[in-house]
Amino acid sequence: MKITKSLIFSLFIINLSACTGNFTTVKVKVVDQDGLAVEGAEVFAGGRLGIDGENIKDLTDKEGVFQTIGRKNLAVVFRVNKEGYYQTKLRTNKNLQNLIIELRKKKKTTAMYAKKLLLPVPKKREAIGFDFEQADWVSPYGKGNIAHIFFYLDGEYTDVQNNNNELQISFASAGDGLVKLNRATTNSEYQFPYLAPQLAYTNSLTLKYHTSSSSQSFTTYDNSALGYIFRINTKLNSEGEVIHANYGKIAGEFLGSSYTGTTKRKNVGFVEFTYYYNPTPNDRSLEFDWRQNLFQNLEHEEKVKAP
Repeated sequence: MKITKSLIFSLFIINLSACTGNFTTVKVKVVDQDGLAVEGAEVFAGGRLGIDGENIKDLTDKEGVFQTIGRKNLAVVFRVNKEGYYQTKLRTNKNLQNLIIELRKKKKTTAMYAKKLLLPVPKKREAIGFDFEQADWVSPYGKGNIAHIFFYLDGEYTDVQNNNNELQISFASAGDGLVKLNRATTNSEYQFPYLAPQLAYTNSLTLKYHTSSSSQSFTTYDNSALGYIFRINTKLNSEGEVIHANYGKIAGEFLGSSYTGTTKRKNVGFVEFTYYYNPTPNDRSLEFDWRQNLFQNLEHEEKVKAP
């Protein structure tokens, strides 16, 4: 009788189960963003899962399955990789006998202007234009040339318990705007859509934050959001269809504050956000290639590595 690897594995499970109840099968299926099995993906299962307390690493079979024996009641750290795909990391102790992990393909990685930005606001209660390519305010407040987006900051900061701020974000051109994205359900390192949408852009956004020692605090900031997709430089034809635009994304939430620090400064507050701007007209790709950041000589805290 021909003894297969699957038979040996099954016999091992039976023998192991007869000896002790401290172990169980762990079965993971790796699929791509379309739900198709991914063969040859490297699955690392950490957290001392193995029978002797070791970590386990193996490749998925043609059905996309990784299977092993593991100790019960453990939170396992899975790390899944394959060339041409974004890495997925997941820590879980649930459904280990039938776990599905998504491994998203790299489709069209793109050179972009990408930066983690903390920018002093020179004046409150004024809509000030910001240039994505220059990462600065437009004249007379900075070296920017084109007002791609406008920020309007209002409010006062006394201390942590007394803080009232409003940040208004707007766009000049019809068709420009933002699409908000809720937190992604995937554990992939790439969580945004592959392409910017063609519809549903909102031309303005207002974010408020209020804390008070004498009244109830509230906020409209959504720190659980994945972020935003934006469209700028939009030109429409006579039918209202987009014939020219640039696209990009904001990772996480915008932040605006009237806080100026412990010492007196010329600025009246700051805005903070991480952005990716694709300068190629009509290219809706949102996949950033961090090796092709169009900004040069960024400080360490300004660099963006996430795709």
